[in-house]
Amino acid sequence: MALHPAVLADLLDTEVRHARSRLGDRAHDLRRAGSDLLLTLRRPDGSWTLRLDGSRYDAEPFDVALVDENGSILPLEQWIPGYAHGIHSSLQIPWVCVSGTRAYYAHESHFAERWDAVRYAHRADSLLAHLLTKAGL
Repeated sequence: MALHPAVLADLLDTEVRHARSRLGDRAHDLRRAGSDLLLTLRRPDGSWTLRLDGSRYDAEPFDVALVDENGSILPLEQWIPGYAHGIHSSLQIPWVCVSGTRAYYAHESHFAERWDAVRYAHRADSLLAHLLTKAGL
């Protein structure tokens, strides 16, 4: 069941505040755009926009992707080297194998794990911390 748009906006704004507080400079430009949380990942080899799609949050986990300026998911070869686990077997998009993401629970190797069991431990701040570490930041 989806949350009312105003309730979702408040929830996502709270997630952004908590993530900024916990992550400090690592969340330098974390922002909400509609139901998306966006963060620029800057490394010596390039810059990427990380999107956490929270349109179904928190009934479902965030969808995570690296996107272009129009919000389209980048092709696998344009992702941070080693960041994606490959093309997801059922979603058919590049994905990051990190607990707390929708692609993680949608993958056949994780069907026994349930979002409902961990949803309060995998808020935006902890998820972003894992994703930033995975990106080497």
